Amino acid sequence: MTIIARPAFRRVALPALIALAWLWPAGPVAPAQRAAPEAPPVQWARINDFDAQHLALDLRFDWKAQKVSGAARLTLKAIRSDLHRVVLDAGEPMRVFSVKTETGVALDYAHDKAAEKLIITLDRRYARNDTLTLEIAYEATATPPTGGLFGMFGTGLTFIQPTPEHPHRPRQIWSQGETEYSRNWFPCFDAPSDKFTSELRATVESRYAVVSNGRLVADTDNGDGTHTVHWRMEQPHASYLLAVAIGEYRVIEGEHDGIPVQSYVYPSRYEDAARAYADLPRMMAFFSRETGLRYPYAKYAQTMVAEFGGGMENVTTTHLSDATLPRRDEPLDGVESLQAHELAHQWFGNLVTCRDWSEIWLSEGFATYFEALYMGERFGERRLREILAEHHATYHAAWDSGQRRPIVTRRFAHPDELFDAYAYSRGALVLDMLRYVVGDEAWRQGIALYLSRHQFQTVETHDFRRAMEDASGMGLDWFFDQWVYRLGHPVFTVSYRYNPKLKRLTVVIRQAPARGAADNPLHAEHFQTPAEVQIVCADQIRQYRWQIQARPSQSFLVDLASPPRAVRFDPDHRLIRELAGEPTAMPNVALAAGEGVAQSRMTAGYHRCRQWRRQRALAAALAAAQGGGFSRGACNLCASRVGLRHADHPHH
Repeated sequence: MTIIARPAFRRVALPALIALAWLWPAGPVAPAQRAAPEAPPVQWARINDFDAQHLALDLRFDWKAQKVSGAARLTLKAIRSDLHRVVLDAGEPMRVFSVKTETGVALDYAHDKAAEKLIITLDRRYARNDTLTLEIAYEATATPPTGGLFGMFGTGLTFIQPTPEHPHRPRQIWSQGETEYSRNWFPCFDAPSDKFTSELRATVESRYAVVSNGRLVADTDNGDGTHTVHWRMEQPHASYLLAVAIGEYRVIEGEHDGIPVQSYVYPSRYEDAARAYADLPRMMAFFSRETGLRYPYAKYAQTMVAEFGGGMENVTTTHLSDATLPRRDEPLDGVESLQAHELAHQWFGNLVTCRDWSEIWLSEGFATYFEALYMGERFGERRLREILAEHHATYHAAWDSGQRRPIVTRRFAHPDELFDAYAYSRGALVLDMLRYVVGDEAWRQGIALYLSRHQFQTVETHDFRRAMEDASGMGLDWFFDQWVYRLGHPVFTVSYRYNPKLKRLTVVIRQAPARGAADNPLHAEHFQTPAEVQIVCADQIRQYRWQIQARPSQSFLVDLASPPRAVRFDPDHRLIRELAGEPTAMPNVALAAGEGVAQSRMTAGYHRCRQWRRQRALAAALAAAQGGGFSRGACNLCASRVGLRHADHPHH
């Protein structure tokens, strides 16, 4: 998922995407003034006593009442013996009319709306591995598009229609399932730990297109001004990835390797969309190469929807906010990165899905990094490094504001809270560091192994670690422990002294924990990592790869005929770290027996750079425009493109 801020002012064109952070404690408070925060509750993976096999939805829509009605046919397999009760998730907007078996036996049920549970008493006791099919007749009302993640995504079904205040609004229906909102428009086990195949039949007025998951099975004219569109998803997926979009669209058709690549766009914006979405097949080709796995589904579609928070990677059918489509005179960089992010999710998040929300970085961190890799392939290595520098700034802005957690944590009140600078930016940076540690060849082999070994399954971080270990022949427990399961980063102080008698350079690398981490038991006291060090001499630049140990101080000796002009530590900024002291370049200074402070290639410490200050200022402006900020927390920008409220953005 990509989150686009929507302030009440005109769109600001900036190059990438937005990452929103909400962690505990919230907001910058001086350590001496901050009371010890109460930790959020522990959330364990939800495991049921049945395995969902297949879900078939047959739906009709009432525009006036803003309701969906129909039937859900859910096939289950018992995981344990003596299964006599089934508990499904069914939200407050839902009304259940009946539950029966596929043979027509009526079943007793209770719908606890407060708990969002549908409790069904079965007709008999089922043994382990027995299958049964439930047929549930129901209706559900729409939920407002102001709900969900940070008040910017829907929480189930959203109906968009013209009003006297907004006469140019299109007529649309679209769904949003992530994180746990599918329960608001169909009954299911609404957790990522269970995957099933699905199909959807939707009956709508003939002028409306219906876009859903998988391949199109049939589009039947009913002879009464309506048609029934039937989509079938033949590979298993999580509940939050089942989706529908209904509206008036024109289709941009493309293909890659025989796979249909489609964009459903507003007829009035066809030319703009054709320009903006032209590289979608190229993106699919890139991700197929980069992952070592051909795109794994029957088709890929992306559909423009109104009053939506950004992009959502529903399996085979992405939803994109119409506010992200540039006009003919606007740059394409932002919309290309958005498309790349959502397409990357078809591998990371959809093909392999986090077993529970604590592991969401396996979806968002990977999509963020592979989006950056695509932009680097498209526009060059320098662009890749610029994007990663933006993610460094985003992560450090979150850390400096007191928003701190491990990438994988089970302490959260609601899974929406985990879509933050740690899942996106730090997650992407950890992947870039891992690639640096194992090397490009082992990295690609490990990614391909991870995906092929676990395709269409749920995963945890240890599954990814084992794949990378098998590909690289390296033990990587230390890496994942300090960067994924712990929090924080090292603060390095790098100094050097040249001895003209011995013609030897001594480089001393000291490290300390990041500010605010001393009392946190989850912070690694010291970090181990390889690091690149450049020694700039009068006639050459010497490149070294030194192994930094997890200890306060370490010295390295280098035989050198004359004093160096500079020592550069981690010049390509591959590490999540701070570097103490202002960078000092000495291009024309010949040191005798002097000292120096090592420099990075960055023009200033990234935690104090103009980019960071601009992001913080824009974040404050956005929060003010939203009347105090987004729900559940502060906003940290990663050089974001900012969209519009529907009132400011005509749809025609």
